[in-house]
Amino acid sequence: MSATGTAAGDSAPAIAEAVPPPRQQPTSGDGVPAHERVVLLAAAVVALAVPVVAAVDADLPGRGLLAVLFVLTVPGVPLASLLRLPGKLLPAALAVALSLATALLLATAGLAAGWWSPVGWATVTAAIGLLATAWALRRLPATTSPAVARPAGTARGGSDPWSRVAAAVPLTLALGLWGLATRWTDLDDAGATGVIGVVAWPYVVAIVLVVAVAGVHLVRPRLDPVVLGAAAVVLALVVYAFVNVTDGQASVPTGWLHVGFADFIAANERSFDGLDARASWPAFFAVAAQLVHLGGVADATSFLALAPFAYNVLAIPAVLVIARGLTRSGRLGWLAVFLYLGANWVQQDYFAPQATAFLLYLAVLATLVWEATSAPVAPLTGSLSAKAAQVWRRRPGLPAGTTSGQSLARLAALVYLSAALVVGHQLTPISLVVTAFVFALTGWTRHRLLWLVASLLFVGWFSYAASGYWVGHLDTVLGDVGQLFGNLDSALSSRVEAGDETYQLMQNLRIGWSLLYGVLALVGLWAIRRRPEALLVGLLLAGSGALVAMQSYGGEVMLRTFLFAAPLLAPLAALALARLTARQAVTGGVALAVVLTVWALLGTAARGVNVAFERVTADDVAAARVLWEELDAGDTVGLVATAGAYGADRVGDYEPLVMDEEFCGMPALDCALDRQPDFIVVGRTQDAQRELAAGGPPGASTALAEDLVRSGLYEPIYSGTDARVLRLVPQGG
Repeated sequence: MSATGTAAGDSAPAIAEAVPPPRQQPTSGDGVPAHERVVLLAAAVVALAVPVVAAVDADLPGRGLLAVLFVLTVPGVPLASLLRLPGKLLPAALAVALSLATALLLATAGLAAGWWSPVGWATVTAAIGLLATAWALRRLPATTSPAVARPAGTARGGSDPWSRVAAAVPLTLALGLWGLATRWTDLDDAGATGVIGVVAWPYVVAIVLVVAVAGVHLVRPRLDPVVLGAAAVVLALVVYAFVNVTDGQASVPTGWLHVGFADFIAANERSFDGLDARASWPAFFAVAAQLVHLGGVADATSFLALAPFAYNVLAIPAVLVIARGLTRSGRLGWLAVFLYLGANWVQQDYFAPQATAFLLYLAVLATLVWEATSAPVAPLTGSLSAKAAQVWRRRPGLPAGTTSGQSLARLAALVYLSAALVVGHQLTPISLVVTAFVFALTGWTRHRLLWLVASLLFVGWFSYAASGYWVGHLDTVLGDVGQLFGNLDSALSSRVEAGDETYQLMQNLRIGWSLLYGVLALVGLWAIRRRPEALLVGLLLAGSGALVAMQSYGGEVMLRTFLFAAPLLAPLAALALARLTARQAVTGGVALAVVLTVWALLGTAARGVNVAFERVTADDVAAARVLWEELDAGDTVGLVATAGAYGADRVGDYEPLVMDEEFCGMPALDCALDRQPDFIVVGRTQDAQRELAAGGPPGASTALAEDLVRSGLYEPIYSGTDARVLRLVPQGG
């Protein structure tokens, strides 16, 4: 398996070709890119600035963004530099992952040690980063060689500067149209068809403009990564920030609950044990609490709205590394990036532990794929049984220019990321173990025991630190293991058997489109079936589905399976789609733009199916604030369905009560009359959830509120267009 292997016979010439030899870049010294020293120094400035600014609590514009940069770059930038990896993509992916891993591990250590000090731990992180920066700069040559000359009229890397100007015009226009769409789209009208039923026309035109730029540049004789990267970032903004910017608030109520967990840790300087199972993996929430202090913001809601956009942009370098390795084509690698961005509909990219853990997982996968595609691997010979005996025993060589010491350093980095995954999320480490095991089983990695080390770390944390999660509930934890059809039923069948007919049709669209994506990936896998790495890719894809046999994960296991398969599905689908654009350059570019437009719109439709009840409006936030001001410790808060922003504060001060037959054992009105919660929160999103997903009558929660107010049992303390808060009237008062 070689990164420079030809793609002839595997894909069409208009869009696919072998990865060209690396372009020569301006250097600072002996083969060190000139940008590396600048990036190292910039990261050092961030490392110095953030703890100082936080310590004096300076009212600095952009302080929140500076804190985010700190978490994403310190100490990962110098640590990635010390690994001496080629190019910019893999170092960028590892820099972010190693920084996040450091934040997760140190935050966990702070909670375990009982030392809660955001500035103190930021100072420790900065010290590590500055020491690593000094070491990395010391290893760089002291002298700088003259910059490499390039032909007149070309941009760096051989690209025509006028083509970049020409690309900037439609991309800028796309941003402007997208901004109009966020103002012209009324999500209050979103019903069973979700976002796609109400989206304003400028949104569609914005997508057309972005993918037109991508399509044209994907069939040019020479790729321009600057243009393609800019188009990918704009597409990510258009797709992943649309609902949140349109509403002015972040969607997905669970993200607001995560804000509450972070606030609890900051206020109590400990994890929220006994309140939620996620307390056994508190790393993300502790980092969020530290980020609030370092950024000088009131709470973590400042980071909610653009989190999906940020997570998807940060994933691009790793996805591109994986795609270039699996397709053997830089051109198909970029096509895979656009397919990935258009197909990530599962909404696991909100402000959450799994989104952060996924970035670490992608970095590990990208590193393993890069090593496999860059190192010589002994071919299998003899009979089938002889090949089976050879495959797991072989040991790949070292990538060109890599020493055994550097290979060990990369292994140490992968173990470090594995440890952070283990303390950061309960499910992602399982996918990591399966992935590492597949690489070892097929003989495509030198790190043969990585899966075992990750397994031991996971078992150790799960057995001791996460004992509160499973002690007394082991039957629940293990009950889904091996229940393949039961887990599938909870993930698929139960989601399409009840509720509004149009809404169920949209759910079927999600399933059908995902199946189409999977079929395209299988076609791509068939196209490379004769390559030596085909078995590895096939087993990695199968391993992504192994979660289905382990856990239902509250009915979300298929979403998680799709998420972990996405970085493999995209390059395989790119291999398949390349044949559909097998024409001369202009025709191929047009066809490709059409395919990507349809792809992105289908992704928008699939992603936005639940927007009617997953969104959080300004009215929801206002109602939550009234609730927080009024409730006393120990109060009960009733809801017809989980929705809104009420979980973003006062975590642990109240007991939530979901008033439906599944949780309460009786209809909502009877539950309210019987249990008499101190407060009841109702509103538009709860109405939509009961109507669309559960098949209830329109306006169920609103009607409930009116009945309770008429009964004299409750009185309204907040009434808005989208939400109402009721308070129990004191008896005899």
